[in-house]
Amino acid sequence: MNAALLRFLGAIERTLRQASPGASAQSRLGAVVLIHRFGTLLNPYLHFHCVVDCLFDVDASGAEVFHEARGLDPSAITAVQATVRQRLLREAQRRGLLSEDEAKAMADWAHDAGFSVDAEVRIEANDRAGLERLLRYCARPAFALERLREIDAEHLVY
Repeated sequence: MNAALLRFLGAIERTLRQASPGASAQSRLGAVVLIHRFGTLLNPYLHFHCVVDCLFDVDASGAEVFHEARGLDPSAITAVQATVRQRLLREAQRRGLLSEDEAKAMADWAHDAGFSVDAEVRIEANDRAGLERLLRYCARPAFALERLREIDAEHLVY
């Protein structure tokens, strides 16, 4: 999981550097990551919710300098997804979790072999209410009590 997250955030950071005028090779990513281990049906489904806030450098005085990403388009997001998929399959193979044939077969699966990156949600810098809604969504628990219903004294339906 840590290897997957590091590769994912590294790919995002590199992409943002390329799209941020004035960003240096030492620019760092500012993000909040929430790790989910289950889907909405309580099925095992490891995925990350990442709220990427900024790319920044520190100047000679020690002050942060933030860089706005410009020109990010769907092709940049697709490239991040493809890079992460390739690196994770290679890492799983290196660790003995997948054979070479299994990794090649997974790379050819439909729907990008189960890897997806969605970067459609954007919150403006001063939209604190929007940011709070996004973070509440990302931090929601896997098991929602609102979905639990008692049908009789011995049975619950989720």
